[in-house]
Amino acid sequence: MRQLLFGGLLSAALWTAGCTSGLTTDPSVTTSSDSATTKAPAGTTAAQDGNALVRLVNADPGGKGIDISWGDKNFFSDAAYKSITAYKEAPRGVAMFQLRVAGNPENVSGDHQELLPGRHYTLIALPKEKRGSRLSVLIDNLGALDPGITRVRLINATANVDDLDMFSEGTKNHIVHGVDAGAKVVMSYADMEGGTVEIRSPNGPSPTLVGKFNVDANCLHTFIVVGAVGSLDVIQVVDRIR
Repeated sequence: MRQLLFGGLLSAALWTAGCTSGLTTDPSVTTSSDSATTKAPAGTTAAQDGNALVRLVNADPGGKGIDISWGDKNFFSDAAYKSITAYKEAPRGVAMFQLRVAGNPENVSGDHQELLPGRHYTLIALPKEKRGSRLSVLIDNLGALDPGITRVRLINATANVDDLDMFSEGTKNHIVHGVDAGAKVVMSYADMEGGTVEIRSPNGPSPTLVGKFNVDANCLHTFIVVGAVGSLDVIQVVDRIR
């Protein structure tokens, strides 16, 4: 009986360890381009309740108020362009999120994602090539960062600007290369030591500097390029986990 009890406890401990590996063990703090700050519980804390952590970024200039529903629940409401919500807890399981643009009932887009307990996800409203908004779901992987390392993520939220690059400051050393607009490829990321990065667009005879940013260790830095040729801008989201 003692052997059976010990075996059961050991199996439960191994199952718990496996389910919580790669989760954040401390609360994360998010700072956006407008210096607004929000705080989210640790992934291990959310996992104890069987919940994932989900937020929304509106990166569509034409989306003047994005609503996100899930089944019959209104999950996010009236998100303005360039806004980033705080993480909200959502129950585990396959979620079909629906995007609607305020005042435009015909603009509906959906995406689904299996939500795992304690994991972080970002819903992002992106512009379609011609007109309207579309929804994409990104996995944030905050708990996978090694101590002292920063992760940079470049998202192309333009409608028609391709081949966005990220370099180490003042060099030709690519950190992220060739991120295109469109439904198939919108994101690329890499791990690096802290420093300064430059985002460049290859339009014209020489690359255009879109922005220059400092990146700190123990953070996920998300850079979302928005706008069009000649008027590009960057939404920056910094998630600090230590």
